Amino acid sequence: MNKALPKIKETEEEIREMLKSEHRVKRQNRLQALYLIASKQARSRSTVSKMLGFNRNTISEWFSVYEAGGLEKLLDIYKPSGAKPKMTAAAIAEISEILKTEKGFRTYTEIHQLVVEKHHLEVSYRAVHNVVRYKLAAKLKSPRPSNPKKKNLK
Repeated sequence: MNKALPKIKETEEEIREMLKSEHRVKRQNRLQALYLIASKQARSRSTVSKMLGFNRNTISEWFSVYEAGGLEKLLDIYKPSGAKPKMTAAAIAEISEILKTEKGFRTYTEIHQLVVEKHHLEVSYRAVHNVVRYKLAAKLKSPRPSNPKKKNLK
């Protein structure tokens, strides 16, 4: 049997304004589903699903969330936090301090050895390189190699 459509608490104009100001696509899709019902362009969940290109079960799930928690709950989209960084804040801080000194590091391998030996962390060379080069935006303290035949212009 067909489940009744949710009672939309917001007006058609309010939903349209939210749609215009929303930049995240997942939230736009959910607002669009509400707008189709509020503006009476769609009279069933299956019609909404065909118009938006989503499975009818997805639309039903959105409407169930809306009925249970309102617009705030509907637009609250879960985003997993991801993996925790393998390098500790202390290791990153120490690398940063050493890079600021005149001595610094000559190679990324030296930095990797410091992290492995002193901080007892199992991280890859690539992870160390990415942290130093992109997160800390630091460069190594080794001059570029030059041709020995090149004359000194100093």
